[in-house]
Order: sequence, then C-alpha cells, then structure tokens
Amino acid sequence: MGLCHSGNQLVLMKKKDYLNQSGQIAQGDSRNTRERRGATCKTSRDSSFPDSRTTPTEEGDAGITSTQNESRPDWPDQIAADPPGDPLSRARTEANMAALPLATAEVCDANAHLITNGELRALQPVFTVYGRRQVFAGPIVTLKVFEDNVLVREFLEEKGHGRVLVVDGGGSMRCAILGGNPVQQAQNNGWAGIVVNGCIRDVDEINGCDIGVRALNSHPMKANKKGNGEKHVPVTIAGTRICDGEWLYADTDGILISRTELSV
Repeated sequence: MGLCHSGNQLVLMKKKDYLNQSGQIAQGDSRNTRERRGATCKTSRDSSFPDSRTTPTEEGDAGITSTQNESRPDWPDQIAADPPGDPLSRARTEANMAALPLATAEVCDANAHLITNGELRALQPVFTVYGRRQVFAGPIVTLKVFEDNVLVREFLEEKGHGRVLVVDGGGSMRCAILGGNPVQQAQNNGWAGIVVNGCIRDVDEINGCDIGVRALNSHPMKANKKGNGEKHVPVTIAGTRICDGEWLYADTDGILISRTELSV
C-alpha cells in the first residue's frame, strides 16, 4: 500500500493497516466508515478484555437497567429468556438488599427508645463469625432442633429471598448441626445468613461461601438425621426471645433483633 502525503490520509491508512492485520476487514479504499466501525467493535469483543454494556430489561411492570457481560456466549439468549418477575432475579435482589451495610452500633445509638421498650434487643456476645459476608440482615425464620439437622437442610433447600435462618440447637457442643453443603445451598438459594445456637463443621468450606454464618463453635462430629424439631416457633437464644418474622441485623460488633424492619 502506498504512503499518502496528506496528513489526514496518512492517519486513515495506518488505521486500515491495523485493521487488516487483525483480519477483520479486507484490503481496499472502498470500505465505508460504518464497516470500519463494525470491524473495530468486533476486534474489541474478540480481545482478552471483555466488553460490557448497559442493557434495559424488565421486571414486572417497571423497567430496570442491568449490566451484562458480553463475554458470556449465551448473553443475548439469556436476556430474551428471562421472564418478567424472574424468581431468581428477585432472590438475588432481596439478598443484595439484605446485605447492605447497617452498623449495629449506630442502630443502637439512634434507637434508644426501641431498646427501652424492648422492640430492639441485642444477643449476648457468644457467637463466632463465619462465612465471607460479615454484615447481613433480613427477616427471620425460626427453627428449633436438638442434635438433628434434617429440618435445617430442608429449610436451606428452599429459596431464601434474603431471609435469615435462626436455629436454636439447644446450645449443644456434642455435634455439628450445620455443614458445608447446606451452607452452599443456602448461598445459591438467596439466604442472607444463618445463626446457629450450636456447632457447625466444614469451617473452611463455609468461610468460602458468600453468606453470613454465626455459631457457638465448630465440631467435627455430624448430627442425627431423625427429622425431629419445630418450625416457625419462638426460640430463646443468647438471652433473647426471637420470633418468626422479626428482623435480624448482624455485623462484627454483634447481632440485633428488631420487631420490625429498620431504615437507615
């Protein structure tokens, strides 16, 4: 290809040389600007730096904007396949909302009247922090068992929708009523956290999960599998009575129980 003397033409020839080397367009001066732009976009997508774009989707009747990665081969099909009000999308949204940082110390300072009338209570500091999510919150689901984990697994196999499972294991230190596999299921099903008045095991596996877990300690022995227990009943853990449907807020300072959802 000859070198042109015009400054603008020289720049154009260099761009064409670059595009020809990438194999995106053929030789010749007849390619128009639109074809060159399309070839450049294709080259960018084929590079090792994935392109992303903001694409409108629908959830219910309201329009939302979501960021999708074009490096996923099924990206266009996935957008078309997602129905309005997709339950999985809703679960992710609720879990993310439950994970919003809410400092328990600030909540206590700003709501002294709720502490006085008993609507806001703090659990005694007896729990160890596990899991990657140190700050979590959500509506409470209660479960009462003793050295038996069948009902624990059944709950976590359901969609969590940003809820927190509170398990009264009677404070047993003789076995673990929660392990790595159920915690992974809870993470995938959109649970915000799990609080166990008892022991857990598979600690390294649990610490790799994006979910909040609190327990008294760890224990290598597994629990019984008889299916005994009570669902959705009031439980008393760490000096505090907790009811199904109340709200739990946890961070590295401690755990709060509120009769209603708190706003920042």
